[in-house]
Amino acid sequence: MSLFPKWLLAVLVIAGGMAAIILYNPPHTVCESQIEVFRDAQKRFLFNFKEKKRTKIAKYRELVDHCKMTNDPGGCYELFQETKVMLNDLKAVPSDCLPTVGSIGAVKTALWEVEDLLIRLGWGDKPPTAYREKFHWLDTADVSLYCGLKQTLTDTYGLDAWEAFRQKTSHALPGADKLTDNEAWQKTLFSENCAAYP
Repeated sequence: MSLFPKWLLAVLVIAGGMAAIILYNPPHTVCESQIEVFRDAQKRFLFNFKEKKRTKIAKYRELVDHCKMTNDPGGCYELFQETKVMLNDLKAVPSDCLPTVGSIGAVKTALWEVEDLLIRLGWGDKPPTAYREKFHWLDTADVSLYCGLKQTLTDTYGLDAWEAFRQKTSHALPGADKLTDNEAWQKTLFSENCAAYP
């Protein structure tokens, strides 16, 4: 004769099973789910991924290096296109989860590095001598990408982080040490009015 009635034993087994499921597979928060969705969407550009049991390396670093080496529209095209897709994927992340997604190393690196690259490409090897020269070979779509990155960076990391980045980058540009802060600012993409780029 059993010590427990059958119904009580059944309840204990079910409760134990549910506790084990929760313990070994805890429910995800909304932000954890957003990270998974974002990682899946960016698995070829930012994140390594598995394909037929083999690990494939993300394309980000290769595209950045290629853009720097060629320093022309064709050489940077794919990097800029993939960055635009990344920004669109970040726009789909709820604002309260954006800092969590933005804390992922690959995301943080890509956002700041591509913005820095755009500013350096516009500047060139020496300070631009006229307003239009601050774009170098960058076109309207590229400047729009700069503005999209700027908005995402300030939304994710705050205005103080953006200002620190602006100061550091402005002072590191070739020949900027011979200009005042205001002169250097006027000759970079930093001075462009992003309201003109939807």
